[in-house]
Amino acid sequence: MLDKLKNIFNKQQKLEKTAKDLATERGEPYIKVLDTNVDPKNPKYGYFELDWNQHFVENLKKHGFSGNTDEEVVDHWFSVLCNTIADEATPLATDNAIVKEAKREDGKTEIS
Repeated sequence: MLDKLKNIFNKQQKLEKTAKDLATERGEPYIKVLDTNVDPKNPKYGYFELDWNQHFVENLKKHGFSGNTDEEVVDHWFSVLCNTIADEATPLATDNAIVKEAKREDGKTEIS
């Protein structure tokens, strides 16, 4: 009787595959943000909890990301990603001075 219950439970577990399981079976990279946390007293501090599969890490390594562990490879990628987003969202800086962009009425951009 116990063996029958174990078999039923195992079959149910096999039917409930996650997106990560499916991507892994297909040999595809998988990454997901599981949780985020921001320090309410100092919102520049916080963390993201990520979940990934081995194919994701292999893809990162293939594209030049490095580290001694899978976590370090993913951290390297995540740091570069965050810096890229920040660079795109922040005005250009030259010699520690902020370059200002202003849209003119004639449709041109004025940079000072």
